[in-house]
Amino acid sequence: MSAAPVSRPPRPSRWAPSTTRARARTRALPPVVAAAVSGGVAACVSHSASVPLDVVKTKLQTETFEDVSALGVAREIARRHGVVALTAGWTQTFVGYGLQGALKYGGFDAAKRLASVDGDGSIASLVTLALCAMCAEIVGSAVLTPMEQMRIRAVSDAGYGGLSFGEAARRFGREGGFGTTLGNLPVIYAKMLPYTAVQLVSYDVFTRVLADSGLTSTATTRPAAALLAGVLASLASQPGDTVLSVLNKGRASGAHAEDDGGTSIQIARPSAITVASELGAIGLMTGWRARLLHTGSVVFVQLLIYDFIRDALAR
Repeated sequence: MSAAPVSRPPRPSRWAPSTTRARARTRALPPVVAAAVSGGVAACVSHSASVPLDVVKTKLQTETFEDVSALGVAREIARRHGVVALTAGWTQTFVGYGLQGALKYGGFDAAKRLASVDGDGSIASLVTLALCAMCAEIVGSAVLTPMEQMRIRAVSDAGYGGLSFGEAARRFGREGGFGTTLGNLPVIYAKMLPYTAVQLVSYDVFTRVLADSGLTSTATTRPAAALLAGVLASLASQPGDTVLSVLNKGRASGAHAEDDGGTSIQIARPSAITVASELGAIGLMTGWRARLLHTGSVVFVQLLIYDFIRDALAR
């Protein structure tokens, strides 16, 4: 008796794998768009989650406290103004950093591609990466500046307390705040250009060095690199952040006084150079401990979220 024929499963088409990959590539976002989406979400989430720490830092730079520890200042703020005061400026942070993050990471990715940076770790490569980061931040900070000005006033000016985002924006406009945005850009750049350049470039360097050295496992390389990048970025941008806070506190935006005849006169707004010279090197680092905790946590969370979303979008 002859054996029954054995049925065989159909042979898979040799084109199937490539077709699947082609469909995956079609679904994937363009790299620059993926970077912008990932960066916008990462910056928005990381900065919004750390608003209480940002409030503590700003209050330290604009008010006087007996206990200057982060916890001590937070307790005093809650005692003076209520716990809700620790969320002041949340909406401005959410909108401002969401837009800034998209422009920053998307612009950085686009600039790297235009510059054809090979990332070989050479001095020339690091300088090029830093310039790419700063070019992206120039655009991002131009959008962030009015939001950051409103955030600082929401924290330091009682007149902004309880206002919605729209109401705060309208008051900011009536007080001539948008007219001061261009003048504030150099101060914002003094804070954000070092912050972004150091953050992105050091993260790239630390990730590469830690991975090559074997000092960390695959799972801990990115977190360790993000932590170190956060420390350096915070310290590099501290002077600009202090000057920005002092310039944008309620009375620095254009305070009024009365002359001998009782007429209200406007006090001239000090320049960034004047504020920096008056504060001195030590004064420019006011609140650095609280800001180190704040900025370090922001950068740590932001970089990890960015990598996670970017990896997911690339699949």
